[in-house]
Amino acid sequence: MGARRACWMVVAGVVLAAWPAALRAESPDEGKARAVVDRLKTTRIISIQDYDKINAIDQEGMAGVWGNSPVKEYDRQYRPRLEEYLGIKLILVRSDELLAEMAQVADADAERLADTWIREATEMKLVKRSDVVRPAYLYFAFKALLKKYDAAAITYDSATLTLSEQKVKAWTPLPILELSKEQIPCVCQSHVDCLVTLVIGSRLTDGRQGFMGDVLNDWSFPPIADRPENVIIVAHCGAPITPKGEDRIPYLIRDHIHSNKKWFGPDDVPTATTVRWPADEPVTVVKFDVYRRKVSAFAGTALDGNLLFDDFDNRICRNKMVVRIHHPDRCYLLPSDPKGGAFRNWWGSWGCHQVAFYGDLRPKLKAFAKLTGFEVIGDEEEG
Repeated sequence: MGARRACWMVVAGVVLAAWPAALRAESPDEGKARAVVDRLKTTRIISIQDYDKINAIDQEGMAGVWGNSPVKEYDRQYRPRLEEYLGIKLILVRSDELLAEMAQVADADAERLADTWIREATEMKLVKRSDVVRPAYLYFAFKALLKKYDAAAITYDSATLTLSEQKVKAWTPLPILELSKEQIPCVCQSHVDCLVTLVIGSRLTDGRQGFMGDVLNDWSFPPIADRPENVIIVAHCGAPITPKGEDRIPYLIRDHIHSNKKWFGPDDVPTATTVRWPADEPVTVVKFDVYRRKVSAFAGTALDGNLLFDDFDNRICRNKMVVRIHHPDRCYLLPSDPKGGAFRNWWGSWGCHQVAFYGDLRPKLKAFAKLTGFEVIGDEEEG
């Protein structure tokens, strides 16, 4: 009996020792990540484009959309991998369908929305009311397509459909702004990886909208004093005004970077926005590379570029966020290149676009990656 009892106690001790790990409650970050994974299984996103290539600019540069580049294995496998890895379904919509939706928009609705944008803006700079009305039609067409396909996010190939081919007489910055009020991720240039990043980041943070942009070379900007060290500049002409969820940040309406040519008529100016980012606050620079099942995440601090660089607002893209990277030695976005041009030439793999979110997303992203099998590239959480 004594031996039997001793044996039972040893077995029980092994079982009891295992209980804490087996019955450990999920952390809040793990619970949120699991809820997002489950929700993605019924998520659809839209890319409006007239070609079958995916992430064409990030993979091949402008040659991917302007150079008749052939469809490759990456393009054929991307959508199946997106569904397999994350459960997200990508729907490709052609420009004729978008134009048909734009034609259905009532003029009064477009003008009313334009007046709302003008009233809410802190300033109008180098554009007029009629320039602001044009993108309102694009916004309502986006909304119609989102409803039609029961989709959660949308991206639009502005580099081709508006810029080079001029099929669509509107740019995306104001629709991006308006959709951000509704916590609907939207970006231009059909950057699907970035759109996926925006959807996941928004859901992990209960509605914070990320800012997608090119990573510019900071050496393209003359400093006011000493050149800042270990910074990247994320930049695009459209940006959300809800980077913290419900709260809205100020914006002005102004001319687009491509306003040097009269795309829509001799007196018409393409529109963009410039938002005022909260400075000296933590941000995370994130990018999902769906095809390679990787996600990168780098912690940083948002800085006020107007205090660091000369004529910052008017150089290159209209929205720019300066981020000081906390661990530059672990970040593939650094170092910057004194001899490089304005844009980084990182075609393939991660591409030249990134997404910046306010807050430290790394714990939630790490939990999400563990559930979905994504490899995490970047610095570990601090503390």
